[in-house]
Amino acid sequence: MINKKTSSLVGVVLVAALVGGAYLYSSEQEQPQKVVVQQLVDNENGQINELKKLSDELTAQINQQQPLPRDGEVTTKERMLISFQRMQSTVGKFNSSSFVKAELRELLHNPQTVEVAQATLLDLDGAIAEFGDEQALARVYSIKLLNELATLGDAGPLHDTTARLAQTLNEQANQNIEFKKRQDLDLEELVHASLGTFDEQQIIDQPHTVMSELGYFDDQHEKVRKIYANMFGSVFMRHATIDESIARVQALFNKQGASNG
Repeated sequence: MINKKTSSLVGVVLVAALVGGAYLYSSEQEQPQKVVVQQLVDNENGQINELKKLSDELTAQINQQQPLPRDGEVTTKERMLISFQRMQSTVGKFNSSSFVKAELRELLHNPQTVEVAQATLLDLDGAIAEFGDEQALARVYSIKLLNELATLGDAGPLHDTTARLAQTLNEQANQNIEFKKRQDLDLEELVHASLGTFDEQQIIDQPHTVMSELGYFDDQHEKVRKIYANMFGSVFMRHATIDESIARVQALFNKQGASNG
């Protein structure tokens, strides 16, 4: 007859065997999983390194073909144009957005670039005189420059340029002067970029405050009001039905009794 001490010892041995077996089984399961996880990590790191290599190659190629002069080596406007051309050359290529962001931030080290960008957008004749056939390119990247400054925390120049261009185009529309060189598209891009500096909930809850900040007035010409209406409407439609958004746009921007319709 097995005594209690022997029985207890047998029980301990059985439990240990069971636990040990379970641990061994668990370890055998975990090993393949660890290998798979490590392979995924290695693959991801490899892909990141490959992408960085492609990005570095793009930058090196542009620097070789069209190097950016150091600040002070040429005039601010000349340096900006070279930079704009460098950025444009990356369109459609891998990591273009990262290159453009880095290039814009390099330009922003010189505060004069902000003044030039604003003048380029507000004085079309001056832009043509300064940049010639590249004036359209200069306008496109001037907007990007002001927008990048806004992402860094200073949205003032972007909002100010938006409001001032709206005033200029409103005066032209009231005099039946056609917008030159599609400056209405400049205003559209400026309003779009400016709206991105606000929390969308603020645009929805306090549209009049945002409209005023960006230079909108109820008595502006219909051509100008439509630009604001379209841009605000795109925000409304992300948070409401199409019918609700249209009704709100009409209430905010289709003011009755305006002399221009």
